[in-house]
Amino acid sequence: MGSSGNVLLDTVVPGMGAVISILMYLSPLKAVLKAQREKHLGDLNPIPFSIAIANCIAWLGYGLLKKDPFVCAPNAPGVLIGTFMSITAHGMADEAAKQRIRFVVCLAAGIFPFLGVYTAFFADSAAVQQGLWGLAGNIICLVYYAAPLSTMWDVIRTRNSSSILVPLTMMNTLNAALWTTYGVAVGDPYIWAPNGIGLALSVMQIALRLVFPARAATPLPSHTHHSIEGGIDVAVIDRRAPRLRSGR
Repeated sequence: MGSSGNVLLDTVVPGMGAVISILMYLSPLKAVLKAQREKHLGDLNPIPFSIAIANCIAWLGYGLLKKDPFVCAPNAPGVLIGTFMSITAHGMADEAAKQRIRFVVCLAAGIFPFLGVYTAFFADSAAVQQGLWGLAGNIICLVYYAAPLSTMWDVIRTRNSSSILVPLTMMNTLNAALWTTYGVAVGDPYIWAPNGIGLALSVMQIALRLVFPARAATPLPSHTHHSIEGGIDVAVIDRRAPRLRSGR
């Protein structure tokens, strides 16, 4: 583990980052439990939950190889949190969202075991091992930070930012700021580079929330059902609904 020689940057900042990371992973939990009670996802976008599983596994591997307790501490419980929310949201998602969740989870389940085998038997040095897992963490981290932006076009088109979760966005911003600071302090580009980009993406989401305030959903017409497209609840008129017949 690198060191800058500054206790504040080497201990306090990453310690706060570890706590904020756990809170970030937990921040959508209230909305997930509410959706579970109501048996409807509403505006909740479930895709980031499955990406969080892969993100935490990658960073846990990197933290273990670097023997960095600050990186390991939030990502070990993060795997469990992401798994719980993904499984819960999967049951209420539409078929398109279910397919994306399954794809991400199966992709992670396929890649990381092979990456672990390659690291153990074919990577000759610690630097190469750390580089493999650091690169995997970078790629997934960027996808994780960008995942909520999948609704950006809908937010701009509808001028309604209700699909952007404020607690998650604020936690993402603070988390990225702390880890960017820590990564710069210890000279680790695998930490500061993705988190610096994540900080910019999170600020963009905050800007969207400020420019386009959230609005309550309009009442739905009769004979409608819901589909989740990009995290936004869309009312679709069911034209197969039975019609009133004459007395004949």
